[in-house]
Amino acid sequence: MFETSNPKHLYYVANKITLYPDDEKILIKLYQPLVGAVAVALYQTLISDYDPYGIISDSKGIYSLQEQLDCSLRKLFRALHKLEAVGLVKTYLSDNVFNNILVFKLFKVPSADKFFATQLLASLLKEKVGITTFHQLSHNFAEAAKLREKPIKNARDVSANFIDVFRLPGDEAITPSRDVVEAAKENKIKKAETATVNDHDNVDWDFIKNKYQVYQIPAKEVEINQNQIRSLMQTYGLSEEEFVDESLPCLHGSYKLNMRDISNTLAENYKRSKTRENVQKQLNEGQEKALAAIESLDANDKKLLKKAQENSPAEFLYWLKTEKGGIASTNEKYIINNLHTQYGLPEDLINILTYTCLIYDSVVSSKLAYKIANDWLQHGVATGVQALQYVKKRHNSLGKKKNRWVPTKRVEKGTDWSKKKADPNSGEFSTEQLKDLFKDLNNK
Repeated sequence: MFETSNPKHLYYVANKITLYPDDEKILIKLYQPLVGAVAVALYQTLISDYDPYGIISDSKGIYSLQEQLDCSLRKLFRALHKLEAVGLVKTYLSDNVFNNILVFKLFKVPSADKFFATQLLASLLKEKVGITTFHQLSHNFAEAAKLREKPIKNARDVSANFIDVFRLPGDEAITPSRDVVEAAKENKIKKAETATVNDHDNVDWDFIKNKYQVYQIPAKEVEINQNQIRSLMQTYGLSEEEFVDESLPCLHGSYKLNMRDISNTLAENYKRSKTRENVQKQLNEGQEKALAAIESLDANDKKLLKKAQENSPAEFLYWLKTEKGGIASTNEKYIINNLHTQYGLPEDLINILTYTCLIYDSVVSSKLAYKIANDWLQHGVATGVQALQYVKKRHNSLGKKKNRWVPTKRVEKGTDWSKKKADPNSGEFSTEQLKDLFKDLNNK
């Protein structure tokens, strides 16, 4: 299995394949559920890329396939590996003056009956589409095959043969002439091969059996669990020796392989190694950005930093507890030891982290310790110096009082009329006033 991260890596297609309508139907209905749409598109693209008159110098880069398929390089190779697994494509690495060139050999899509006769393909299809759809596909293709030809019943062959119809001079019918033989050789070409499942096993099972035999695990146990072992090796990218070494803690003298226990152990070890790898990467990036000089640190900070650099995490914890009072608990020692052994944090960084935890709380708790560690790593803090500077900077920024704008309260004064008492009779008219009012209206 080959893969490259160079999109300019050259490739060419070695042979021509013709896809007929029936082949396309099998490709879409039966193969696409197994390999995916990108792989089917890649197969069809490689078919169209074949150039019978092309030379090696005309080879194109893999990026041209990426452009046509609109996918990443990783996705492209994942699709290619699926095509290789089901036998539609074989990939070769050719050494020449242009360095290594990828050569793709294409294989014809097999007929539906050959597909269903291949147990690996049929079983995988059933897993992908479900039993109901699987039976429906099988029935549809079987019915279509039967309709291609009607059975001939109660009949005998009365066709004329070649000798009855045609005459050849001399012994030409028995011994063909040299010209005929040469013509036959000239036109003899290799037929396009039909795809077959690439079930070649690259695992050295004898090596694994011999390694386990030392620990009194019988060879039969390896044979029974072959599929699970192969799957775990592929998932975590392990060699035969690495798999056996990783599984040794799961052997408890029962002469059997506990695959569930082995699977859980591999997953946990993989998680730890990846976590440690990521932490180390972040630490390296932080150390590259570390300041050469100790800035903005006073005498007390420098004294604390010197103590953190000269003592182990356990010694520094005991020193802090002596200074502040209290006892160093087992849980605290476990937390700081875990930060160093499992995640690979430097000792001086752990010591400043311990100091910071004890500023906020009387003990080092796992929740607070991991929260601070994550915050530091996300901000590129990788050394004790950087940690102390980061803590001081954050403390100063939080200590500053923020200016707040408080609007003055506006009190609206009451009007003069609101202070006067209302006269209940002020809105009433006398009889004489009403008469005068109506009199004025009539005169208008």
